[in-house]
Amino acid sequence: MSNWTLHWLDATGDLSAWKDRITGQINDAYGLMSPFVRPSQMDVLIERGNETVTPETGMSAHVTRPNLSTLIFDPYNENFADTLTNGLVQRQMVKTAHLAMRAAGPGYGFTLGGAMVSEGLAAQFVRLVFDSPREPWDCAFDDDELVKLWPDQRTMMSTKFDHSEWFSGAGAYPRWLGYTMGARIVENWLLSGADLTPERLINVPAPKVLNAVAAQALVS
Repeated sequence: MSNWTLHWLDATGDLSAWKDRITGQINDAYGLMSPFVRPSQMDVLIERGNETVTPETGMSAHVTRPNLSTLIFDPYNENFADTLTNGLVQRQMVKTAHLAMRAAGPGYGFTLGGAMVSEGLAAQFVRLVFDSPREPWDCAFDDDELVKLWPDQRTMMSTKFDHSEWFSGAGAYPRWLGYTMGARIVENWLLSGADLTPERLINVPAPKVLNAVAAQALVS
């Protein structure tokens, strides 16, 4: 794991009882990702927390900048034990690494649509590496629901969007909506004939994905 350096933070609590298991899964993630693309240099902060983790998993992952990410774990969460055994730590680490590499290239997303595309590309990259099904947040709504909630073009191109509102449910929109829309956009982009390569999933500019599929066809 030459390009990822792990930093264990202690101020918010002790994770030493799970350190070896978490480290092993991060090492596995690096090994599984490497045949597809070489992971970029990154510092990974690992800390204990509770308010910021996903309740359904007992963990969360965030990219602060292209070479820095944070993993947060809550051992008291009822789903934490399953997360340590079902491969989610590996998948989240690969997704985080993808988003970090994308941030260093075309950028995470300066518009709502761009952010959705980056999340959808990361989800697709994880499925490519692990041959895994969609995560719950990537398929939280069916097509009928998406039709009703789909933003207009002006909203999609807005640079003044509230990320927490669209992706985390901290506002007018239901939780995980942005993740599901992003996954749907990328899936339809691939169905339109886009060449699926690991590098393309990282480096394709968001406008190319958004322009490749007409908005009215995304959920029809």
